[in-house]
Amino acid sequence: MAYNKEVIKMKINILSIAEKYPGQGVYSATKDHKFILKKYGNHEIYENKIFGNYDILHAHTVNLKTFFSLLFNKNKSFKIFTAHIVPNSLKGSLKYSFIWLPFFRLYLKLMYNLSDKILAVSEETKQELINDLGINEEKIQIFRNFVRKDMFFTNPESKNKLKKELRDKYGYSQDDFIVIGSGQIQPRKGVQDFYEIAKKNKDMKFIWVGGMPFKNATEGYEKMNKILKNSPNNLKFTGTIDREYMIDYYRLADVFFLPSIHETFGLVVIEAAGSGLPIILRNLEVYKKIFSPHYLSGNNNEDFGNILNNLKNDKNLYNSYKDESYELFSKYDDEMAFKKIEKIYNSSL
Repeated sequence: MAYNKEVIKMKINILSIAEKYPGQGVYSATKDHKFILKKYGNHEIYENKIFGNYDILHAHTVNLKTFFSLLFNKNKSFKIFTAHIVPNSLKGSLKYSFIWLPFFRLYLKLMYNLSDKILAVSEETKQELINDLGINEEKIQIFRNFVRKDMFFTNPESKNKLKKELRDKYGYSQDDFIVIGSGQIQPRKGVQDFYEIAKKNKDMKFIWVGGMPFKNATEGYEKMNKILKNSPNNLKFTGTIDREYMIDYYRLADVFFLPSIHETFGLVVIEAAGSGLPIILRNLEVYKKIFSPHYLSGNNNEDFGNILNNLKNDKNLYNSYKDESYELFSKYDDEMAFKKIEKIYNSSL
C-alpha cells in the first residue's frame, strides 16, 4: 500500500559518498534511504550539493564535502546525520587505527555536532555517541536501519523451488547444508572465525559474500589475503558482488552466520532474515535490543559449531528459527521506515 503523498513537500539534500564503495552497510543504507523517499514521498531530492537552499540536509558519510555542506548551510537548513560510524566500529576495519583514530575521533565529534539531529542506528550506537564522543543526548534519536522488501523477501511458498533452482545455477548439491556470511573481509567481521569454523565442519559448505572495498588500507590486509588463498574446499569467498544478486545467495543457503566482533547495527542480518534463514550471531550487546529473541548466539567457535550442528540435525529447531527470522524481517519494513523519517523531517520545520 502506497503511503499518502499529500505531505509537506521539501527540498532534501542527501550527503553520502558511500556508493563509491559498494559492499558495505552504509552503501546499502544510503541507497535505501533514497529509494523510500522517491517511492513513498513527494520531495525534491538532491545529492551531495555544497551550496543551495534546502529544507533538509541528511548526511550518511563523514567526508570533507559533507563537512563543508553542513558548515556552509549552518543557518539555512535543518541538518540530520545518520550515525553509522562510531570510533569503536573503525577498530579492526582500517589499518593503523592506533595512530589516526584519536584525531579522527575529534573530527567525528565536530562533524556530528554540526548537525541539529543525530539518528543513531541502534541503542548501543547512541550510548557510544554519548559516552565516547560526548554528544548531547537531547539531539540523538534512534532510527534503526531497514531493508527493501522488494529486494530481500522470499515468499515461504516459493522458497524451496527457488533454493533448488539457485543451487543448480551456482553449482551446489540439493543435499548440501550451506552456511552463508556477508560483509567486508576484515578482522572486525569475524572472518577468521568463519574460516576456522569451515575448516572444522567439512560436512557443510560455507560461503562468504563480500570483499575488501578499501583494498590494502583494510586492517589485517595481509592476513585476510592469506585466508582467501588458503581457504578449504568447502569455503568460497565470492568477493564483492552487485547488490541485486545478494538475494540469490540468501535463497540458496540454509543458515546465516555472522561472527562480527563489533557492529553498530548489522543490516545484512535483516536481509538474510527475509529469506527465512536461521540467524547465528556473536553474543554482542548491540543485537539484544534490535534482534532479540529472533536469533541464536554464541561466545566462541565451540558454541558456533554446536549451534550449526544442532540446526543441521534438528528439523524442529531449524523450522522454529526460520519462523523467527521471518518475524524479525517484518519489523524492519521500508514503508514503516519512511513514515518514521517523514515524521522526523516534518518535526524539523
